[in-house]
Formats: sequence, structure tokens, C-alpha cells
Amino acid sequence: MTVHQPFAQFQEDIRPAEAPLLRNRGERTFDLHPAVHAMVIGTYFAFAGILCLTFMGKDLIIPAAIVVIGITSLFLTPGLWARVNPDDGLRKQSWAEFMSEGVDCITGHLTAHQALAQILVLPGLMLGLGFVFAVIKATL
Repeated sequence: MTVHQPFAQFQEDIRPAEAPLLRNRGERTFDLHPAVHAMVIGTYFAFAGILCLTFMGKDLIIPAAIVVIGITSLFLTPGLWARVNPDDGLRKQSWAEFMSEGVDCITGHLTAHQALAQILVLPGLMLGLGFVFAVIKATL
């Protein structure tokens, strides 16, 4: 059930936003450490590798190569696009700084663990699905 709230009460609850911390550090194109991208790429290739090892036959070599080329192009294209952005010459955020500071996104601040959980859920589920397929194939 909804309850009517007077507008004056909303004005009392409004607090000015905190000013963002000014860091003497350069921004990355995708605002994430490259190791996060490497984790995602690694899980996609691990998924493809599990499926290839599980179901590979001599007639599936070309489809497996197409999958590998597709995954490579899926991640190579944004990587090349990121290089188009000119380097600002400032020091980039290190992995330790990323783990301690987290990341700011449109919905607010996320710790590094929260950001990694959001980013790696789908690749992790895909990797688990690959293991399930391998177990099912092994038991048949």
C-alpha cells in the first residue's frame, strides 16, 4: 500500500552529493583494470576449450576454429578501439588501487569485489555449464 508523503519531507531528506575525489591519475577507456578484461577473456576461452576437448571430432575442427576466431574478434575489436583513445600521459590505476578503491558506476560506488562479481557472473556460469556438459558426456 502506498502512503502519501508531503513534498516538504522529501526536501528534508535531500542531502547534497559529495564531491568526487580528485585523483592525479589517468582514466582508462573502459574504466576497468585490464586484468578484469583478461579474466573475462580467459573464461570465454576456457568454456570453448572445455567444449572442444569434450566433443571434438575430426569433423568439428572448422566449427571450433570459427568459435575461437569469433571469441578473439569479440574481445580484440574493443581492445583495438580502446587504443584509439589518446593517452593522457598520467599514471593509470594499479590492481592494488582498484581493489582498495573499487569503481564508480551509474548506480553508485561499487567495491572491487562487487564489481568483479557483477562482471564475472555470466562468464562463470558459462564455465560451469561447460563443466556440466563435460560431466554429462563423460557419464554417457
